[in-house]
Amino acid sequence: MKTKITFLKMSFLLASFLITSTSAMAATFYTCSGTTLNLGVTNLPAGTSALWDVKKDGTQFAGYPSATAPTSFTDPGSYEVILVSQTDAASGQCSSDPVSNTIIILPPLAFSLNAPSVPAYCQSNNTVNSSDITQTGAALSPVSGSDLVLEYTYSVNNGTTTVDGSTVGTIDQATGKFTLTTTTPGVYVITGKVKYKQATTFTNTLLGTGCEVTATTTQTVTVTQTPGQPTVTITAP
Repeated sequence: MKTKITFLKMSFLLASFLITSTSAMAATFYTCSGTTLNLGVTNLPAGTSALWDVKKDGTQFAGYPSATAPTSFTDPGSYEVILVSQTDAASGQCSSDPVSNTIIILPPLAFSLNAPSVPAYCQSNNTVNSSDITQTGAALSPVSGSDLVLEYTYSVNNGTTTVDGSTVGTIDQATGKFTLTTTTPGVYVITGKVKYKQATTFTNTLLGTGCEVTATTTQTVTVTQTPGQPTVTITAP
């Protein structure tokens, strides 16, 4: 008896999966609040019908058991989704073992940008030619174990165009710090985003787009132009 879990195509803000099973093997998935989930069943034993049960953090979830599978969950927590094939005992048909999968709804991420370490610097200054912007609030939830990491992205606007922050600075993915390093004069407005991302090595799968949030604040750094060389005049009395 085998359990086969097949993923359907994911699209923007949509994560879905198809459970095909005749055994009780369990799997765990991470996703975000409100993500649409499509739970379908194949290989249901003849003469039986599907019954879904849900427990949240070990407690019976309201509205279940039900013949209708859940399509999304709102509150963060661990949801055990159990598929039971049920039959009338008098029919003589055999029911299959329950199929249990866990869906972990990740807590929403918080994210704000702190004031720049250097609000302004000169394009040609040899000692200060960058500015650091650290973040506050974004932290990897313990429920993700080693399966997930955080991914930070930054965009920078110079008043006329918006570019990827990595083209005018560097991003420390371990801490979320952005360092503006451009020496092109201008006023730069910096915006950041963060989301959950699948780790390189993982056991449990992340479904969906990772609960991305934009920083509640933006920060501005000015790169000043090198002034023209002064003129020295020398006269004698």
